[in-house]
Amino acid sequence: MQLTLSREFINDALSRSSLDPKVRALYELCFMYRHHLRDEVVVDKLRLIARLHDDAMAWRGERLSAETAAHRLSHSQVDRWFGALATAERLDTGLLLELHKRLMGVFGELGEDAARGLASRYLHFHFPELFPVYDSRIAAAIGLLVRGDCGFLSLAEFDSAYGRFHACCRKLTERIAPLLGRHLSPRELDLVLRAWLDEADYGFEPPPVADPVESRRSALHA
Repeated sequence: MQLTLSREFINDALSRSSLDPKVRALYELCFMYRHHLRDEVVVDKLRLIARLHDDAMAWRGERLSAETAAHRLSHSQVDRWFGALATAERLDTGLLLELHKRLMGVFGELGEDAARGLASRYLHFHFPELFPVYDSRIAAAIGLLVRGDCGFLSLAEFDSAYGRFHACCRKLTERIAPLLGRHLSPRELDLVLRAWLDEADYGFEPPPVADPVESRRSALHA
């Protein structure tokens, strides 16, 4: 049976989800301690992010320890970068993608894929309305529902994989909005896409599918 992102499917996926207490605690920790003044607090955030996402990179120090990463963050310009987001009159997408690329540089010893995912998670828990969490499974779902680069213009100062992913998340959110009468948050979109992939029984590299749209009221345009 061909699955669609209908209003009923989206509402059902959201109704079946609940915020894990550990996830809520991490959001609160990142909100209360957004500044990087104490390395031990940053270490706690990094370790909890890794555990919550069942990260293969478990901060055991083979490439980059949580303590070293926290020290680098504390001695970087990350608080100034965060401040630019908090005070910007208009949030430019380029500012978001540039910040993501800078954090990838901090975590660079982990390798490109791990650094991309960790940077997106770290930013998401500090700015949950601005940064979707990147992983290959969700990127696969986006690729099934939205074709092409979604208007993303690849530039050297941005990570191209995350830039396309960010743009497609935004495009998909815009297309879902008429079904629900509101915009999904990045976390809600993540929950819906995971549920969609679970129902479709797809893996990390799902096969191409036909356009899942049947009507504006019941599905999305690809």
